[in-house]
This record gives sequence, structure tokens and C-alpha cells, in this order.
Amino acid sequence: MNPGEDGPLRFGWWEDVVTDHADLRSALAAASRRTRDVDEDIGVVPPLSLPQSDLLPATAAMGALVGGPYLRSHARGWEVAPGKTLDARHFLGRLHELADIVAEVMPGTDRLMVHVSGPWTFGASVEYRGHPLCFDRPAFRDIALSLGEGVKEFCDAVGASVVHVHERRLGEVASRLQGATEFETMQVDREVAVNVERRFIEQVRGGGERSVIFDSGVEWPEVTHTGADCIVVDGLTDSVARMVDGGASVAWRVDDGQTSEDIARSVIRTWRQWTFDVATPEPQVDLVAVGEGILKPGAAAELARTVRGAAALLHRN
Repeated sequence: MNPGEDGPLRFGWWEDVVTDHADLRSALAAASRRTRDVDEDIGVVPPLSLPQSDLLPATAAMGALVGGPYLRSHARGWEVAPGKTLDARHFLGRLHELADIVAEVMPGTDRLMVHVSGPWTFGASVEYRGHPLCFDRPAFRDIALSLGEGVKEFCDAVGASVVHVHERRLGEVASRLQGATEFETMQVDREVAVNVERRFIEQVRGGGERSVIFDSGVEWPEVTHTGADCIVVDGLTDSVARMVDGGASVAWRVDDGQTSEDIARSVIRTWRQWTFDVATPEPQVDLVAVGEGILKPGAAAELARTVRGAAALLHRN
């Protein structure tokens, strides 16, 4: 189920899992084995995800700038600090360590992927003066710009060619984001939210050779205007069919509750049920292995085996 040379950008499958490895080197080695050491032919080179774990705080998710914004932890999570903190120094040390390991063990790797928080999720999850960052519009605008530059800087440092932008709080921001109290809320117009996202993606893409995947958990028609190369979806709905009909490449989040055969059959059956306004496009549903919580290495390997097996079945059919 892969398009021809002139078809949409394809990834086949990739991982979005968090593991409990004790060090970055072993986490990266395990991710490489899960992605690379396979017999199945899925038609394309799958992206190799850099590790996600407690070693690299998920809130900042590779996006903290080397020169700021500085973060520090507290009882509720993370907040923007006025200057350098021990938390920030520790986090940046981990980023430099990961960059050094990548340069040492896998130079020139095809399709190296980093996972980052998008600006709205960052702004909704990180506090600034006791409130979610995005409640302060000027501060949010400045830090969102810095975040994009920080992601680009890190991707340049490790040679990443794919960025998975996690923006799972976008729907909350565009409907009703809770503040410090139940009476403090905010709502951002969809068009404004998408414009911020588009600017962030343009920053991350850099010179245009880097692919960007957008993962928001919403199926608005507007998300296809972010400029992302692929849109991650939670289900294969009619809204997703309209995205595909409009020329978007999509990827379906799947967990370990199904077999490879079940996943492949679901994609094929749903595709045949969809009705397109244009000439039938080539099937272009990629798969994302999504783990529940923090996975043990064995569970991550089993999930990867299931999803890459489904991708191989789809390629052959």
C-alpha cells in the first residue's frame, strides 16, 4: 500500500513510546534494534525515534533552548524560571549527552526522529508566574518563537530528518483551557492556533529538508493547513477520509490491544468503505506504535513487532 515515486511522503510506521531504560545509550540501542533489526519489507525506511523517558522530561521534550527559556520543576510540574536553574542545567546536560551518543553510534542514520512538545501544549503545561504560560500572550509569543528555534537547533545537532510534534492539548486550548482556578479560563480561535502552529513548523523545518509530523488529537479541517507532512489521528473516521481526499498523508495511532492481522484488516476494510470525491488515491495510512504509560523493554519490543508486522502486511496488500 505504498504510493509511487510521485506520491505523498510515507513513513510506514514508527514508535511513540516511553521506556524505563536507566541510561540514554541503552535506550537508543534498544530503539535501534526495534526499528532496524527486522525482516519485514514495508516499502520505506521507517523513522528511528530518539528515546523518550524520564531521563528527558516530557514537558520540555527536546524543545528547551540551549540559551533559554529556563525551566524548573515544582509540585505541579514545570515553570519558566527567570534565570539558569539546576533543573535546566541537568536537562541540557542530557540533551548534549544524547547528541554525543547519536554522533558516535549512528552517524548518517536515515530518518532519525525526535519527539517534541508543540507550542500550545508547552504553553498549557508549563507555568509562568503561577498560571499556564499561554495565559500571558506576550510571554507566550516570545517563548513559542524560542521553542521553535530550540527544536531546530537540537535537530541540526543530531542530524534529525523527522520531527514528531506532540500537540495533544490543542483541542483544550481552542475550547476551554483551565487556569490557576476554576474561574480562570481561556479560549483561542482555531485560526489563531493553527497560525501559531504553522509558524512553529516552519521554524522546525529549517531549510525545508526536514519532515514534520503533527499529532494533535483533533480532526479539524484546519489542521491540514499547518504545513505538516503527515497528520496523526486517533481513529479512521470520515473526517480522516476527508483529510486523505484533500491530499493529506495520515498515520493511525495503534496500541498493543490488537494483532498485526487485526490492524491491517481494519485499515483495508475502512479504506474500502470510504468514498472519495476525487479519483481514488493511493492508500496512505501509516501506523504509529503507541504505548500505554512507561513500557518495559520487552513490552516495547513486542509492540514494535506487532505494528511493523501490520505495516508489512499493508505493504504487501
